[in-house]
Amino acid sequence: MEEDQACLFGDVALSFFRPAALVVSTPNYEYNPILRRSANPGKEDSEDRAASTKFRNHDHKFEWTRLQFQRWASDLAARHHYSVEFSGVGGSIDVEPGFASQIAVFKRGSDQSEKQFSRAEEPSQPYEVVWQWSDGSAPAAT
Repeated sequence: MEEDQACLFGDVALSFFRPAALVVSTPNYEYNPILRRSANPGKEDSEDRAASTKFRNHDHKFEWTRLQFQRWASDLAARHHYSVEFSGVGGSIDVEPGFASQIAVFKRGSDQSEKQFSRAEEPSQPYEVVWQWSDGSAPAAT
């Protein structure tokens, strides 16, 4: 997806679907030179530097640095009353340039606006059964 669509995705997911938790992962743009060196061990440094400006995969429309991803996730979490924790896969948070793939785990917070959506106020059956399959061994529910 395009970067603006990714931004909209976050707002829609946290405001409309309101999950208790949401996990989002994305490539760490800063890690790409390491991946290129390991994929092309015989390449010269000048070729590697030129390649480092490209995205990780040909179908990526954008990739974020750690700072860009953390700003996006932190702003999104604040707007929708979620907490967010950062992690990743591949590499290490303590060694530059961090993880190869970065992860944000959003967790829904509790505040006054959450009380209006509490389980106690939800209908006991939020849907109406319009048809139920019966295999003939038991009477069908109506």
